Amino acid sequence: MLLGQGKQNRIYECEDTLEGILSGIYQAWDAVYGHEYIHLTVPSAGGGDMVLFSEYHTVIPDAKQANKVVKTIRKKVSEEVCEILLGALYSKNPDKADAVYHVLPGAFCMGSRVMGNLTDPYVRAVFEMNRNVQHEAHEYLGFLRFEEQEEGILLARFAPKNDLLEIVAPHFEDRFPEENFIIYDTSRKRAAFHQKNHEFFLRGLSEEEDKQFFQVTSKEMDFQKMWKLFVETIAVEDRENKKLQRSLLPYHFRKYMTEMH
Repeated sequence: MLLGQGKQNRIYECEDTLEGILSGIYQAWDAVYGHEYIHLTVPSAGGGDMVLFSEYHTVIPDAKQANKVVKTIRKKVSEEVCEILLGALYSKNPDKADAVYHVLPGAFCMGSRVMGNLTDPYVRAVFEMNRNVQHEAHEYLGFLRFEEQEEGILLARFAPKNDLLEIVAPHFEDRFPEENFIIYDTSRKRAAFHQKNHEFFLRGLSEEEDKQFFQVTSKEMDFQKMWKLFVETIAVEDRENKKLQRSLLPYHFRKYMTEMH
């Protein structure tokens, strides 16, 4: 992390959620301390290295503050730029909060043209993070597999590199409004819950709940066997191309794909 010279730097430690980071942006901006002396970070689960001669602030997530940041960006910059910045915040990149924060001064001056300024390292980083997030999310819209659990609940498990629940859940909510389903991010132990004809909501899961999500019905098992048989039957052994298959379907998407096991 590059730190400013002169005054003591301030580092705002944010919870790794949209609300947490946006609250950090609000509080850092509201401090009027000088953008070059302010940096936002999302501490890793194991803790990170402390930066010497820096003043640390722990950010308390605040929904009102987060909403104000989003509304201000939409009003003073553009809806499109706002979506790109929010998309970047779903990235696995630990520098995402700092990059988005430092794009904003230019955004408020240049408006929607800011994302064309790819010579700016912060703009370039945000652009790349959002593109990576949107690409992975798009792939999972086709690769996600649902299994029927007890009581007719549909469960889809995945382990994305980026935090995609809030991106993919609306797509399936729109496709399956009449279904009770759960989309479970096994890496982050969080899930999107959708009740028939209601909006989905997110929450973390306990270990006991985690174990309960592996009780598929006998009907589901029969369907899975038929699906695997179908895939094996249509495959042409002489035309098998492992290299092309890896290119079109990377290994990290296959963990919970029925036909790949």
